Amino acid sequence: MSAALNGKYLQLLACAEDFENAAMPSGWSGTAATAAAGASKRLIEEGKEWAAEIAAIRRASGDAADAAAGVLAGLKEAEGLAKAHNFSIGDDGAITDHGLPPDIPEEQREDVERERKVVASELGERVKQTLLSAEDVDNDFCAVLDPAINGHTIDASGEGTSLAAAGNAGEALGSLSIPAPPAVDAGPAANAAWWDSLSKQQQERLIKDHPGLVGNRDGVAAWARSKANIALLGDEKQKLLDERTELMRHAPADPSRDVPSVHRYQEQLAKLDERLAALNKVEGIMVGPDGKPLPNRQLMSLDVTGDKVKAAVANGDVDTAKHVAVFTPGMNSSVETNLDGYVNDMQSVRESANRMVGDLSGKSVATVTWLGYEPPATDKLGDYVDVIGGGAAQDGAEKLARFDQGINMSRPDDPHLTALGHSYGSLTTGIALQSDTGVDDAVFFGSPGISDQPYGDGIGGRSIDRLHVPEGRAYTLEADGDPVADVGNITHGRFGEDPGSMEGMKQLSTHGAASLLDGRPLAASSGHSEYTLTTPDGTDSTSKYNMAAVVAGRPDLTISR
Repeated sequence: MSAALNGKYLQLLACAEDFENAAMPSGWSGTAATAAAGASKRLIEEGKEWAAEIAAIRRASGDAADAAAGVLAGLKEAEGLAKAHNFSIGDDGAITDHGLPPDIPEEQREDVERERKVVASELGERVKQTLLSAEDVDNDFCAVLDPAINGHTIDASGEGTSLAAAGNAGEALGSLSIPAPPAVDAGPAANAAWWDSLSKQQQERLIKDHPGLVGNRDGVAAWARSKANIALLGDEKQKLLDERTELMRHAPADPSRDVPSVHRYQEQLAKLDERLAALNKVEGIMVGPDGKPLPNRQLMSLDVTGDKVKAAVANGDVDTAKHVAVFTPGMNSSVETNLDGYVNDMQSVRESANRMVGDLSGKSVATVTWLGYEPPATDKLGDYVDVIGGGAAQDGAEKLARFDQGINMSRPDDPHLTALGHSYGSLTTGIALQSDTGVDDAVFFGSPGISDQPYGDGIGGRSIDRLHVPEGRAYTLEADGDPVADVGNITHGRFGEDPGSMEGMKQLSTHGAASLLDGRPLAASSGHSEYTLTTPDGTDSTSKYNMAAVVAGRPDLTISR
């Protein structure tokens, strides 16, 4: 159909010169000439309308075919997910649950049942979004066809409009819209369903024209989020620079004066500079000296709302890696001060994990440093014990849970997903894991506790039952001389039981040892900040080695305490 329309369109444009010459033959005048001119004008107007109609239908047909391919891909994704978990989708969109597969071992049935509830909800969203996208394509196509059928695609009565210009106008009018995304607060399942129902061309158009709709949407593929966020990075920097320039224009005449107006100015300037430093830090992590994005890095979130800039950076390809780890840092962490250090640490863990799975290509493992929340900042343990509450962790946990869910839902196959939480980040991770995140393994290190309920009220618990991770898949690391890991004892379980004494929690070593993979020596960690230590001579710490073993899905290589 598209080829036939294109042929007719080109034939019509070839008649443009003949139309112009027929408008008024040279030297002809009188009543007949006037009548001929009127007939020629009507013919030219009809030609313009035809050109617009054909161009509009040609464009709309191509867009509709492209959009339909996206809808079919979304449907295929839903059907594959349903089949993998013993569901089916009827022709009417109804989802049928065929029950738990009989070959599931008894000790795994509870975990699988919980996972299937999540899948059932996701399937509902996918069917809903696929139908919405199909309806959107149908309505848009009809909105182009109806005027064309009735001869009202454009107003062709104006003077000086050529056939080509009329065709260009029709081409623009024939462009179909892209299905609108779910609401801003929609869950990862709805976002994944919407994204998967779009064609690759529609996805690329959205990233180019509306990156803000893509970059921070949990459930969207990591490649797309990264591309959108890198595009947003420059825009956000320029906004801050413009704001800073405007603020400087109104700088106080004497900035040394101790008056409220000077204090406000200094505070505003310091805040802008802090935010600019954060964006510069992200840019340094993501973009090379040539201005091009660095390979094997993905900017999975960039959030400039709130008091602090927030971001999530991946090493490796989250869309394809078999093993994915999400690391949540703790107190005194911020994008502008130490995000780059954390990203480097996680790259080192990734390299170790790839060695453990025997992957020389380095593609089997991806690690994400998630600073999508604002952890507390304090320099003294006493301040931490007396002042820090769990509010930031609770807020961060909700975002982290959605982020983890989004990784699973953005992929046709679930990766082996590991949650890593350090310090206050372990509290955030522990609260997040009370939701159905799809996390398969969890490692808590330097942890003050992993619950939003104090142990003393009977809810915080002595076991890990509240964590939705498979049995035997929760681990803790506590280095000698780490005061934060003893906060649970000092504060009488403000954040639940000390993870090291919780029933079902596996304790891994942080002491010097020898690798069970290749016999290489491993160094001891001490204090609160050496869990991912690599010594100057290149020796990994035992704690880092243990983390990598869990991330690689090799618990047989872990060294117990």
